[in-house]
Amino acid sequence: MAKKRIYLAPLIGLVSFVYYVLLSAKQWSWMFVSSDSGDWLTCSNWWVVPQPYGSPLYISLARLLGTFPGNTAITMTILLSCLPAAITVTLVYLIVNKLTGQAKLGIASSLVLLGAGIFLTQSTVIEEYALAIMFLTAAYYFYLHERGAPTALMLGLGTAVHIFILPIAIFWFILNYRKQKADLALYAASGILPYALILALMYLDTPRLLAGSLSFANLHTYLFATGGAIIGTLSVFEAPFRILTLCTILLMSLGLAFVPLWFGLKRPWDTKTQILLMIVCVSLWYHLTCLDPLSWTFMCFALPSLAILAGMGLSKLTPEHTKVVIAGALALICVNGIFLNANTLTNQNPLATTYYDELHALPDDSVVVTTAGPYSLGLFYVMSEGKSLIPIVYPERNFPEFPDFGIEGNDELERVQYALDNGYKVYFAGSDRGLLFTYTNTTNQLVRPIIGLSGIEPDDIEPEPLRKFWDKALDGYR
Repeated sequence: MAKKRIYLAPLIGLVSFVYYVLLSAKQWSWMFVSSDSGDWLTCSNWWVVPQPYGSPLYISLARLLGTFPGNTAITMTILLSCLPAAITVTLVYLIVNKLTGQAKLGIASSLVLLGAGIFLTQSTVIEEYALAIMFLTAAYYFYLHERGAPTALMLGLGTAVHIFILPIAIFWFILNYRKQKADLALYAASGILPYALILALMYLDTPRLLAGSLSFANLHTYLFATGGAIIGTLSVFEAPFRILTLCTILLMSLGLAFVPLWFGLKRPWDTKTQILLMIVCVSLWYHLTCLDPLSWTFMCFALPSLAILAGMGLSKLTPEHTKVVIAGALALICVNGIFLNANTLTNQNPLATTYYDELHALPDDSVVVTTAGPYSLGLFYVMSEGKSLIPIVYPERNFPEFPDFGIEGNDELERVQYALDNGYKVYFAGSDRGLLFTYTNTTNQLVRPIIGLSGIEPDDIEPEPLRKFWDKALDGYR
């Protein structure tokens, strides 16, 4: 029996990895991730300041992968999302096995995490969460084995991937100050110091897309223009709806593991349990107070901790409860594997790849008027591959020193007019019909749509000629 257990952890990791790879998006996608994927892919080709707050370790790894031949979108998905997620599932098994001394409970907990819907969505697309969560879970694993330096290093690397781990790390060190005060320097070096890369990129002559040159004013705008607008700003009137959404998310992710979870929470409040609860509470706080409608993605930080707590709760119940939870987890693995299959959903709605192909089909030096978010960051991604396009972003940019690429004007309409008057071909990319209509009627010249107009499906889009697509789009206004 002992010999079998030696291979149990690698087996769980392998099965998890295959599961995530099979369900992962095999092309560039906005599924489950929105604009972030275009930002990270741009960083794989350019050294550029990404969205706040930078994620220096993630963009460095993306840049490294971008130097190798092949499809970077697939490589990043598999190596920076699927693989870390599979390692996290394996770590959950090892942690619960360590805490309870029962391999069966470790298997049950790992299956609970594998079937968790929210964790699945972020493990099969281009996003930084899976990598950050892997380091966070590894920190807890080393903490249980009383390895102070590796614990601090894992917390640091996780922070260097996602700043969300910073408050968790602060609480962590407060709870364990006497044991880990000597490791604070290691944490700072591995977690805080890497953010100097963002300052360096602002100082160097990198493409000015989301940040200006290094100055106090630009740095203040970069740090607070986005984060300050969405964190802790949810209206109290929205709270009941958000709580209901939270319950739905947790039920979809935990299933029958919700029952033993409560028994795990009743465990005596030692430091080990407090750390798990702290991670869960920070994730809950962000989801319940953040104005960003995509804040549900941050709940995936809590899933490994919840799976561990469920395993601890099972240790207080009968073996029959463990079998029921395993059966429920297997059911969720199947159900979520069908309905949250990123590969299938991306193939059914290939909006991002269609946009990518349309941008590549445009003549060089075309002007592309684009809305902020997925469309603009997708445009930057195509530009980073060497395509010579000129962006005009609407609405008014939030960050200073956005490049005009020789297009003059005080606002977007003036710049569109200038481009048309000087012989540029102007295209519109976005989901707002009204903006396209405004640009065309204000300038009295043709602004061609690319894709993304509401009411027009990807199957309706013909790459050539774009004029035919424009005529079809105008039918909505006549």
